[in-house]
Amino acid sequence: METNEKELKPEESLQIIEKMIQHTKGNLHDSSFYFLLWGWIVLIGSSGQIILERFTDCNKPYLIWLIIIPGVIANTIYGIRHGKRTCVSSHLDRLNLMIWITFLVSYFIVIIFIKEFNYNIAPVIFLLAGNATFLTGIVIKFKPLIFGGIIFWAGVLCMYIIPGDFAEFVSPIVIIFGYLIPGYMLKSYSKKNA
Repeated sequence: METNEKELKPEESLQIIEKMIQHTKGNLHDSSFYFLLWGWIVLIGSSGQIILERFTDCNKPYLIWLIIIPGVIANTIYGIRHGKRTCVSSHLDRLNLMIWITFLVSYFIVIIFIKEFNYNIAPVIFLLAGNATFLTGIVIKFKPLIFGGIIFWAGVLCMYIIPGDFAEFVSPIVIIFGYLIPGYMLKSYSKKNA
């Protein structure tokens, strides 16, 4: 039986895979928005809570985390606009989307059972974020995101090793080096290669 399909040489297969990776990296220029948005939101939330707890008499410093609400709105609007502009989606784009959907489902499960975690969910969230960031870096072959994921994992370890008074300072450092710096590097990389 004859087939019209051309058998690809290994070099041609590798070129196709490399083009898919470059296409996905290009799509992730817009995704750098998400790393930067959520990096800044979590940095403001964690730093703001530390400042409110240590330097004010605010009795509900955790309310600063309401900053997540405008973040979700901005995220949704940007996602809708970006979705309308993106016509081509590769297998790697879909894989990356599934990685982050897995993160979100896990995140919401943790939030639902926050009381069971004794309200100490930061290490769990950082573990999940580290997984998603690391895997995104692997999928698009972008080392700063791979290192960002590793920084999240190291941050989780530090949260348990460092004494309580100082452990709260781990979050801002992890966010800067795990999300923001890789996010800006991804944005810069994508602009150069656009």
